[in-house]
Amino acid sequence: MQHISLDREEGILVITLARGKANALTHEMVDELNQALNHARVDDRTHGVVITSAGPKVFCSGFDVEEVFKYPPDVLTRYMRRFIELFDNLRTLPKPTVAGLNGHCYAGGAILALACDERLMAEGDFQFALNEVSLGVVLPARMLRAMAAVLPGATARQMFLEGHVYKAQDAQQHGIVEELVPAGNVRHRALTIARQLASRPPRAFAAHKQALVEAAGGPPYTPDEVARMAEEFSAVWFDEECRCYRDLLVSRMQAR
Repeated sequence: MQHISLDREEGILVITLARGKANALTHEMVDELNQALNHARVDDRTHGVVITSAGPKVFCSGFDVEEVFKYPPDVLTRYMRRFIELFDNLRTLPKPTVAGLNGHCYAGGAILALACDERLMAEGDFQFALNEVSLGVVLPARMLRAMAAVLPGATARQMFLEGHVYKAQDAQQHGIVEELVPAGNVRHRALTIARQLASRPPRAFAAHKQALVEAAGGPPYTPDEVARMAEEFSAVWFDEECRCYRDLLVSRMQAR
């Protein structure tokens, strides 16, 4: 694996995002994450999954602006298809999943965190934001419903309709993350939670999780549904409104 590292501790697979300081998501990184989760799904030695970051300040900044924003329509559609598959893979994994957010968590990174069973975040000035609405991006409705189901109603509306940025303490108070822990303790605490969840009888845990997942965001996506969602996303991505706001974001980043 080039952009992530994998290790197992007492039956828990730890997936560590390790693509530079921001862990920006490219096609290759999304594919590596899917491969790791596919393995965890069928591997009898893996009883749970923790996702965290190698860097001390950023969990994941979302889609790679330098690369993904330059994709032509056909490549962007393929990329989004794989990202939707990754989200669905993570939310439906029949084993415990814990996101250890040891830094800022934005956009696509926030989507992956919200697909996990539990989230904890490092104390400090770190931020959590799903700001797609501010860029004119339209996320697939089924993904939005699945994420909204793990948040208090007022928080979901604030996050999805305003693109609100939450500091770590606010993220806990608004029910986005379950715990705040010292920055150096994120991995250890995430592993502890994953082991606690994995100690439940696995068949019962998987059945209960499946029921919750399907009540929230529906059953696993079919290939046709994934293709349709990716095409709809791509169509909006390249329309005038979304292009205007994305260009504005790029200009602001270049001016820094």
